[in-house]
Amino acid sequence: MTHSPLQIVRSILDAGRYDADKAHSGASLLKPLVTVSRYYGAAGSSTSGLLAERLGVQLYDKELLNAIVSQAREDKQLLSRLDERVGSLVDDILHSFFSKKSITSEAYFRYMAKVILGIAPMGGVIVGRAAHLLLPRKETFRVRLEGSLETCAKRIAKQKDMKYDKAEKLVQESNKEREKFEEQVAKRFPRAEQGFDLVINTDRFTPEQSVEVILVAMGQAGFRVPE
Repeated sequence: MTHSPLQIVRSILDAGRYDADKAHSGASLLKPLVTVSRYYGAAGSSTSGLLAERLGVQLYDKELLNAIVSQAREDKQLLSRLDERVGSLVDDILHSFFSKKSITSEAYFRYMAKVILGIAPMGGVIVGRAAHLLLPRKETFRVRLEGSLETCAKRIAKQKDMKYDKAEKLVQESNKEREKFEEQVAKRFPRAEQGFDLVINTDRFTPEQSVEVILVAMGQAGFRVPE
């Protein structure tokens, strides 16, 4: 299930105002909402894509989220309507979230956070961007995909056709950057829900197997999953 950034922005606006109080009360969304945090090289992209297909929801990876943010920033009317949808409570949260200056491109991340919060009523699989720290715990199933340095580096070396040593360094650097960003987000968002609902060691599971594990765990946790 894929749509253009403009179609997605319009869908966000049509979904109605983000009601944080309702979300935190445990009221159910119409479609599943899953966040996927992952080590670099832990098959995050393929697993997330397969999961979105099985759940019948939109996949929001880094590239699509960036495109949505760009679309919203270019169209001031759409941005204004998006601001109305996420509401003043979310603005207050974001103000405390980004009140310090050490996060690079603060304006970009402010837009990104609003887009992620706007996505919530529609459901979806959101990859990275510290979405698991922004979205309500009761409505969001939060997955973490991990793997050993050796296995992740071998995957990256094969994907990018590079030597293992170079791939290993790339995995280490990428993971450090992701961890640093999530730490910054957690410090600036005191209401953030820490931890994950499910952590999978992708050394032992293929993307297809990981999806099956996620679906079973979601069902056991009371989330809607397709039969």
